[in-house]
Amino acid sequence: MQNAFLVLSSSSIIKMFMRIKPAIILLLLTFNFSLLHSQTPATYSSADIYMQLKKLNVLGSVLYIAAHPDDENTRLLAYLSKEKQYRTGYMSLTRGDGGQNLIGDEQGIELGLIRTQELLSARRIDGAEQFFSRAYDFGFSKTAAEALKIWGHDKILSDVVWMIRKFQPDVIITRFPGDARAGHGHHWASNLLANEAFKIAGDSTKFPEQFQYGVKPWQAKRILWNTFNFGGTNTTSNDQFKFDVGTFNPLLGKGYGEIASESRSQHKSQGFGIPRQRGQAYEYFTTTGGDAPKDNLMDGITTNWDRVDGGAAIEQEVNDIIAHFNFEHPENSVDALTQLYQAIDKLADSYWKNKKLDEVKQLIVECSGLFAEATTNTEYVVTGDSIRINFFINKGNNTNIKLESVQLDGIDSTLNVSLPYDQNISFNKIFAIPVNAPITQPYWLEKPLDNGGSFDVDDQRLIGTPQNPAAYSAIFNLNINGVKLSVSKPVQYKYTDPVKGELYQPIAIIPPVIVSVSPNVVLTNIKPGNEHSANPFATVKYKTNFTAKQAPVTIKIMQGTSAVYSKDTVVDAEAGKEFVMSVPVKKVFNNNIANDVLSAEVTVTQRGNIFTYSQLLRSIQYDHIPHINYFYHDNIRVVNDEIKTGSKKVGYIMGVGDKVPADLVQMGYDIKLLGAADITDENLKQFDAIVTGVRAYDVDQFLNDKYDILMRYVNNGGNLVVQYNRSNLISSGKIKVGPYPFAITGTRVTDESADVHVLLPNSPALNYPNKIMPTDFEGWVQERSIYQADHPDAHYEAPIGMHDPNEAESTGSLIIAKYGKGNFVYTGIVFFRELPAGVSGAYKLMANLIALPLNK
Repeated sequence: MQNAFLVLSSSSIIKMFMRIKPAIILLLLTFNFSLLHSQTPATYSSADIYMQLKKLNVLGSVLYIAAHPDDENTRLLAYLSKEKQYRTGYMSLTRGDGGQNLIGDEQGIELGLIRTQELLSARRIDGAEQFFSRAYDFGFSKTAAEALKIWGHDKILSDVVWMIRKFQPDVIITRFPGDARAGHGHHWASNLLANEAFKIAGDSTKFPEQFQYGVKPWQAKRILWNTFNFGGTNTTSNDQFKFDVGTFNPLLGKGYGEIASESRSQHKSQGFGIPRQRGQAYEYFTTTGGDAPKDNLMDGITTNWDRVDGGAAIEQEVNDIIAHFNFEHPENSVDALTQLYQAIDKLADSYWKNKKLDEVKQLIVECSGLFAEATTNTEYVVTGDSIRINFFINKGNNTNIKLESVQLDGIDSTLNVSLPYDQNISFNKIFAIPVNAPITQPYWLEKPLDNGGSFDVDDQRLIGTPQNPAAYSAIFNLNINGVKLSVSKPVQYKYTDPVKGELYQPIAIIPPVIVSVSPNVVLTNIKPGNEHSANPFATVKYKTNFTAKQAPVTIKIMQGTSAVYSKDTVVDAEAGKEFVMSVPVKKVFNNNIANDVLSAEVTVTQRGNIFTYSQLLRSIQYDHIPHINYFYHDNIRVVNDEIKTGSKKVGYIMGVGDKVPADLVQMGYDIKLLGAADITDENLKQFDAIVTGVRAYDVDQFLNDKYDILMRYVNNGGNLVVQYNRSNLISSGKIKVGPYPFAITGTRVTDESADVHVLLPNSPALNYPNKIMPTDFEGWVQERSIYQADHPDAHYEAPIGMHDPNEAESTGSLIIAKYGKGNFVYTGIVFFRELPAGVSGAYKLMANLIALPLNK
């Protein structure tokens, strides 16, 4: 993973579209519905083609609906998509923004971006399609009422109705029940919304504004709840409708349990890698709307060509193609497929006509053995610049294909050239990027969150789609046996890694200047503090993605909408050059402005024109998903509240997705990161306190092995502060954490404004060096506490209590035990969210835990 402050070099000036010899041809032949943005272009075996041929005779569809990435039943999706060959989709209401992150430090919308791509990776394996609503995963919710209130009931309901009308499922399936058994308010709400949408999607008086975009009322035949037996809850019973989804598919060489494990294991940020499962496996269902099935999921639904006027003849043609398919020579089917395409094209317009035309197009391409691509040698393209696009094509099978023309964003070239057999053909050209080209930004992030509960998307046509279209696509108009096919391929960045081999990534359009500020939080009133905390600096960095001598530049530091600092300068800009400027925060921050956030603007004069830039490019990179790029306005949150610190030297053991050490540095602590080799009796003597990051015990087995050393450290007078873990969800064996026993449960307080009750007013944790007041629990974000302690030994004290509405008081968010001369702390309080958010009360409480006094 890499956090990139990115710079691009400029390419040469635009050239005329080159003359192409008859033998030098381009073809890009992957359709938009194929593996867009996957890291390697898809290839298809004869077994794949044979399965797709059989799918031509299946005209049925299923839409599965749940709340989050990883909620979906991947085995069922794989079975429906690949065994039954229904058009299968999964609609996740959220992108999983509020989860935890096992593989990095991304949280919030960044985690949602990762989990979106993990879902798409999963769908590439199990064969289903992926959709989303505009709902934001704001964190754990205990009731559907809360979830629907925060999301906006009507807004998210309209999204579900939109997807039903657009996808036109015959059957809708929900993952969770519409009551508290769902275990999460989002889960619960997903069922309620799905069932409500099932009832009204066919009503033309409901959300009629959608019809202008080509959808029409649609009534699914039934909606089912896919009952489950997991997490200690069994909602299945033998009297429910059920069928076996554990079938082995000889064409794939795998059973659907194996495919499902591969699919589910793509949810790596959640630690959901699972073993392959084989053998019989039943799924159970309860009907919640429409006609209940008796013998088959599609009872009462026509799923063959009889549902289309004139379709009987089409089905016979498909059967004939299947019967004569030659696994060694799939190209022998191209003539029949082009005839089939023409026959389907003559049918009256309908949903299934268009879907089957797309499927036949794809089969013609695959049977022809065509491989083609349009690639660049750079991942990032600057507005107003140009890129060289490399085109490559190889027609692996001997079929009759003519490339009539190529279109690429305004370029339209008439070629009319027949493609040669099994010859590599390549050429390149320079393509201009307009000055006003939109920069790469996920469409749901173009506007701020709507009241923190949902994304604000203006374009109805984008709602539901998993990601943006490619920045640029080449469209190729082909003539195959007299059938004209228009196909497209996204322009991608292609490179070779010496370890990973050939890789592809989506290209990103970026501005000429990228701007960042740091640090994330500045604490201006630390007592006693150190040299750093006494005079914190705001640092502005900007990178130029263009080359110009003596370019006039103005750097402004903004506090809200007010410029509190401005500096004019002249720079020799170079592509990739970084400029840095630091200013004391106390010099620029204005206490009279009702805004505690600093940001930066950089104004550049280019060719007589003035441009202002203020956004940072964030690049998120992991091996299992395509690179993710998005822009945001970087800022510094300034905290002026007095925060007292007692101890000075702190050892920190990193957890999962941990940003806390940087915040402790802002508090003036001398922080040293500790690994397994550092945890020795002698080495730990130097530290006033040891802090472990979130879920550190879940993922670092060495902490188990170092238990005795850590306990001796506490006994000798040290403070050990353990942030939340998940009760041994990841690691093997029993974890040993505290000096006395306690349990870790899933209990949490999700209301970030829930009252916090002082149970032990004299506890040092609430008094030294900071007096913790009720106001210190104001302004918290997302939640109060997660994975709390339960059934603690009598040696533990719980200084505070809290609870969500209509629940009993919980005292497990913070437990403290004296042990020898020192203290042990376990806390589920979400410091990992509150400290990066600049919540002063969280800083004070953390300082108190680190400074717990020696026991005499």
